[in-house]
Amino acid sequence: MKIIDFHLHPYLTEEEFIGKFPESFSPAPTQAGEDLRGCGISHICGSVIARTPYAPEKGFAYFRELNRKALELKERFGTWYTPGFHVHPDYVEESCREMEFMQEKGFRLIGELVPYMHGWKDYSCDGFSEILKTAGKYHMIVSYHTVLGEQEEMEKMVAAHPEVIFVAAHPGERQYYEKHLERMAKYENLYLDLSGTGLFRYGMLAYGAKKVGAERFLFGTDYPICNPRMYVQAVMHEPISEEERELIFYKNAERLLGCSDEENEKFR
Repeated sequence: MKIIDFHLHPYLTEEEFIGKFPESFSPAPTQAGEDLRGCGISHICGSVIARTPYAPEKGFAYFRELNRKALELKERFGTWYTPGFHVHPDYVEESCREMEFMQEKGFRLIGELVPYMHGWKDYSCDGFSEILKTAGKYHMIVSYHTVLGEQEEMEKMVAAHPEVIFVAAHPGERQYYEKHLERMAKYENLYLDLSGTGLFRYGMLAYGAKKVGAERFLFGTDYPICNPRMYVQAVMHEPISEEERELIFYKNAERLLGCSDEENEKFR
């Protein structure tokens, strides 16, 4: 069965490696690819994140550099990788130009956005709303980190931009997972990836699939922070149907990414 990891963070150098235990696990980029393929992952998606913190004096150049590294990784990995790229509400014009640039290259995945690392937090702020208007124009997908203290702001964002596909990252513990499910039931343009905290709670995926449908979940790991084998095995052994498993592992991602039959063959 194909597996598309919709949420990880690839890297070119040690500066972009964000694993939590680099003393014992810090594979080279090519080794990381082998590691992921070794646990059955057919395709990867995600943004490049740097260890060096963002500072306002660096401007949008900080994010543009990360985005160009994602494109360099695309050159290395070819059809195996869909780049995600950064935008920022303090740089509306630059972000919109970046979206146009990426759209012309055929890439429509924004994020994962990580505001807590990049000096902002309000998903419903005016600057980000302007960016999302352009994202809707280009039929972009927006992957965003779930900020636990910003539940109202996240809902405002999703509700205000029905033309944008949003993918929330990280189910979280049950109290936060329930909030995701409530929003997903209200807004058809909202999906949830399985990366980070949550999936290790046995039965959570079956519960969510029953509540909102398996077609609203995307497989993700948050590699290299998390061990992808744990996530693969968790989905393999959740009490869901094989049809639901296929949707979660790859069919939902293929649908959102707009993959043609020819492109789907490349993912195998």
